[in-house]
Amino acid sequence: PAVVVHTAHVAELLNIEETDDALILGAAVSYTNALPFIERLYPSFAGMIRRIGSRQIRNLGTIGGNVGNASPIGDTPPCLIALDAIVSLVSEDGEREIAMGDFFLDYRKTDLRPGEVIRSIRIPKLTPAQEFRSYKVSKRFDQDISAVIGAYRLTLDGGSVAEARIAYGGMAATPKRAASMEAALSGAVWSEAAAQIAGLKAAEDFVPLSDHRATAEYRALVAANLCTRLYRDLAGTEDALDVVRV
Repeated sequence: PAVVVHTAHVAELLNIEETDDALILGAAVSYTNALPFIERLYPSFAGMIRRIGSRQIRNLGTIGGNVGNASPIGDTPPCLIALDAIVSLVSEDGEREIAMGDFFLDYRKTDLRPGEVIRSIRIPKLTPAQEFRSYKVSKRFDQDISAVIGAYRLTLDGGSVAEARIAYGGMAATPKRAASMEAALSGAVWSEAAAQIAGLKAAEDFVPLSDHRATAEYRALVAANLCTRLYRDLAGTEDALDVVRV
């Protein structure tokens, strides 16, 4: 390129703004600088971010870059899709907003138009009735590319699921919502049986590929089992859900 812009010093892309109902992160905000806000508002998301690379990588890497890279196994896009995040795009023609789930069109292809850049990402805050969890499955706990990432935002009403937003990475050419799984949970009584039934619907939502990280069969099984893990996590029936050291 004739001109290279180092975004780490573009002031307009470094803003962090918190409103009554959302957290807005500039596209060049590093993982490290975003982490205290995400830790307070979405602790499970923060746990995943702490597993991205080393501290040096998190000091330079950005959520905006992770989104713009459009990898089907990127760590943050499934979480942002499940949280109903909005990405703001800007160019000389003005600014527009698009739902994170609509931003990814195909493998490494996004809705970003020529001349546009990602300006910011707006993440709605959770309501008191909502629970959010994200799970990363990889060969190593730290500093590893994911095989499957599952992200879940449930709106609970008493003992039932009023709404479910579920997104996965590593299961398709893009990070993607799981429409059949969402439909199976929405309106259902929240139970382990309901979670298991929803997990089986992953086979209707995704046709994963096999590669050196995992086979298609393994990914499908993991995607289904993560729903059971979600139930047990929220119910507090299991204390140890991650193996950090052996």
